[in-house]
Amino acid sequence: MLETTEYTHFAAAAMILGVVGIVANALVPLPLSHVVAVHPEASEERRNGMAFSVYVSGLAGLAAAIVTGGVTLALATPALAAAVALAALAIFVANAPAGWLQGELRFTWYAVSTIGEVVLRFGFSLLVIWMAWGAGGAVLGFVAGCLAPLVIPWSFYRDLRWRPRVLLEKWRWAETSDIALVLCVVSVLVGVDVVVVGYLDGGSTAAAGFQALATIAKGPVYVAAGTALVAFPLLRIPGARTAEVLGASFASFGQLAVVAFAIIATAPPLLAGLVIPQKYHGSLGLLPWLAASGLGYAVLMVLSTILLAVRAYRRCQLGLACACFLVLGGLWVGWEVNAVAGMAVGAAIGAVAAGLVMAALARPVLAAANPGKGTRRFVILATALILILAVAAHLQPLLWLAIAMISGVSVLAHQRGLLPRRNDFKLRRRQRAGTGRSAGTGRRRSSSRAHHGMAIFARHLPARRNPAWMNKTLTRTWPAFTFIVVAAFGVRALGLERGFELWVDEMLYVRLGESVSNGEFPRLPDGPFFLHPPGYFMLEAIFIKFLGITGDIIDVTLQVRWLNSVMGAVTVGLGFLLVGRVATNVAAWLTAVLLAFEPFVLRNNSHAFLETSAMVPALAGMLVVVGTRVPENRLRWFLRLAASGLLFGYSILCKDFFFICTLAPVAAAVTWKKTLRGREALVLSGFGLLPYGTYLVAVAASGHFSDWFWAKSNGLVRMSGVEKSTGFTAEGSPSLVSRLVEQSGHFGTSYLLLGLCPLVGLFLCFSHHPGRRLIGLVGVALGSAGVYSAAFGTFEEQYGYGVMVAGVLCSVLAVVEFKERFSRTRKTLGIMSVLFVALTVMLGLRTELTPDDGFARANDWIQANLPADARVSVTNSTGQFAYMDDPRFGIWPSAPLMQQNGASYILTQSQPTSQGYGYANPTMLAWLKQHATPMITTPGPTNGETTIWFVDPAVLERAAMANIGEPSKSYGTER
Repeated sequence: MLETTEYTHFAAAAMILGVVGIVANALVPLPLSHVVAVHPEASEERRNGMAFSVYVSGLAGLAAAIVTGGVTLALATPALAAAVALAALAIFVANAPAGWLQGELRFTWYAVSTIGEVVLRFGFSLLVIWMAWGAGGAVLGFVAGCLAPLVIPWSFYRDLRWRPRVLLEKWRWAETSDIALVLCVVSVLVGVDVVVVGYLDGGSTAAAGFQALATIAKGPVYVAAGTALVAFPLLRIPGARTAEVLGASFASFGQLAVVAFAIIATAPPLLAGLVIPQKYHGSLGLLPWLAASGLGYAVLMVLSTILLAVRAYRRCQLGLACACFLVLGGLWVGWEVNAVAGMAVGAAIGAVAAGLVMAALARPVLAAANPGKGTRRFVILATALILILAVAAHLQPLLWLAIAMISGVSVLAHQRGLLPRRNDFKLRRRQRAGTGRSAGTGRRRSSSRAHHGMAIFARHLPARRNPAWMNKTLTRTWPAFTFIVVAAFGVRALGLERGFELWVDEMLYVRLGESVSNGEFPRLPDGPFFLHPPGYFMLEAIFIKFLGITGDIIDVTLQVRWLNSVMGAVTVGLGFLLVGRVATNVAAWLTAVLLAFEPFVLRNNSHAFLETSAMVPALAGMLVVVGTRVPENRLRWFLRLAASGLLFGYSILCKDFFFICTLAPVAAAVTWKKTLRGREALVLSGFGLLPYGTYLVAVAASGHFSDWFWAKSNGLVRMSGVEKSTGFTAEGSPSLVSRLVEQSGHFGTSYLLLGLCPLVGLFLCFSHHPGRRLIGLVGVALGSAGVYSAAFGTFEEQYGYGVMVAGVLCSVLAVVEFKERFSRTRKTLGIMSVLFVALTVMLGLRTELTPDDGFARANDWIQANLPADARVSVTNSTGQFAYMDDPRFGIWPSAPLMQQNGASYILTQSQPTSQGYGYANPTMLAWLKQHATPMITTPGPTNGETTIWFVDPAVLERAAMANIGEPSKSYGTER
């Protein structure tokens, strides 16, 4: 999002602040964690230690602000230097709570706080870049992120006291200075390459690519930081079993760091290119070297911290002295030999050598942990993993992605059982004496509780309870819903602009949304539009108006897609809540994963189509209905039903076809096994018809009722199949079966769910659970409509979205129902479900990560290179509508038409043209491949090769005389 020069400045500033963060995380939290761990709450020594840490954080923050501001001023602008100085101060000030959490062993809270910090920082940075604040504004994200660590249990603030005299106690400064010196050197070594390359070659694309990749390649360093923050307070606790702590720490660090290194070092350029901007792709070859340097830095950091924890200061200092020589020497030699590329190689050699030297120096001190035990097997497994990933990356990027995901998940799952589980080492929650509260003060009463095993736990310590929302995160709660929505949005964001080709329908809908944002009825250039109701267009209007979106139709459409990606993510969360309400927690999570990665669902959520917006209120209304069973409070019961009915009504207002999955099942539920009571259905139907009825009143009042009736009657005739002008049943169109076979590699699981929808829906209709029966009726209604459309009516791909979502819900619930009725099938169904979900995830990721943006790339070329007096022919309705307002474009799909209109360029799509779609004859495409010059060609699964051809006028004249490419049908209308 930043220009290359600004990004080099930002990357250098961010790495400087990363150094500050590492120092701050050691200088303040590590000594404080020791004090908090060995002294109880409200004790004088704990309060003295906390006061000292807060003072040190402030003083060190001021010093860091001066130093970092000065260093940044040598690289960038004064504004950026000021932002860096402010961020350095904020990072130090916000670190005392982290030390308190570590000492209290509240690592869950620490993790949540860290995640909150990252989210705040990232979100703020994106916002200010969007507001054109540049690199300086992005750096202020570090300041915003520092607000999250300040959200901490009140007991921390209760122990804070004003005690400046503690600054005079020399013994406190002695340990703090030792830790600060060591971690400062380590952190400078970790970040020096990014800062130095920005200084030596600032502003160049090569330097920016190096900085971007080096930031990613330091993944193992973050693993080392996590290991250090856990291991340090454990090793400093009196009576700690050093061997057990070190053994667990080394095992955990080794597994996570090696997997991180293997994934980063072997990442295929195709997938790495999705993260790294196009202009930096020339640096992707440096990634293995930078990953090796990241692993070396990680070893250096974790060993330095552990040597500090066991007070082996001289060995630590000697190792760091050698590391400074090796790392800085490697960077200098690399730069002299081959500039930026040589620096990457030099950094790798220097960092790995420094890590080996530190390991050799630390081995005698750490001998009690038996670091050589299991080393041979670990090295063999690590080497095998790296080789397998490297081969997979070379053969098939998607295979690499699957193996990388399995490796990461497997290691994380193994970590759950890595640490010893017995009481002599297990880190129990330290119980506050007693479980009650004093009636007078509201504070917990104190009593004694001794733990088994280590003597450090046999004393009175404050109890800690995770907040209730933490304990419920993995259950059917709103925090889980929020997590699922955010995760599903992240999946959709992967390929939103690059992974899904533009369709003419979504551009039409965007124009309709723009007209509503101007205060009009939905309208196109040829007049008001009544084929679809305005629910989605109103949402688009709000989105466009609120964000101030402007530009050509392609740019606006790509931005409006973000609205549907959010709505699609909410659909995943609602599906999770709905299944969780009528089935098991496991079934709810299974539904969430399927909806999050289902490729057909992703395809619809990533286009500006109506169906995504219509499904959200439909599911929300269904969620309210299945929870409205017993009218204990009549007013509340009525309001819930009214809200559900209005949600159903808004779904119909987005696309009236959704009457089939909202009010139609409600009507059927009254007679089918008394799933709903008559009065419930009456309230739902009454309020469900209200939004569309209001719309019709507005249409009639404006004098457009006849236009609405004509549009709807023609739409029904086309949808019913009486008139077959579009879809797979239209004359001359490819058969649905051939299309299914062709696309099965991308949507195989989707087609299976589409076929299962009416069957599993019918099965659920016989459930004993009324909520499941209602969802089964929805599946039967949508599935039957889909079967009819495919066989007799007009079936287009986007029509299947509702069937797909219902198919997921009904399939998962059918598995639950079948396991409840036939318990012997539990294991078989469980294995089949896991395999199906895994296949769905792989196909979904393939759909997201496969580039499919031919029109967008062609448009980029047009904006940058097309002469102002050029004339271009388009050959399908998408191109026609995209350039409708540009007089240089027209529908001239044959050589005679191109010559008559002075066109030298033609925009083609190979796949639809060869299948008989569009305006061009397939013979025209074959002629272009032999006689024209391709200016830009972009392959994709939807349109094949999207190409802009240049045709020499003399060649075009001869082709016109030979009548090359004469359209075989009216080229003003597309089938």
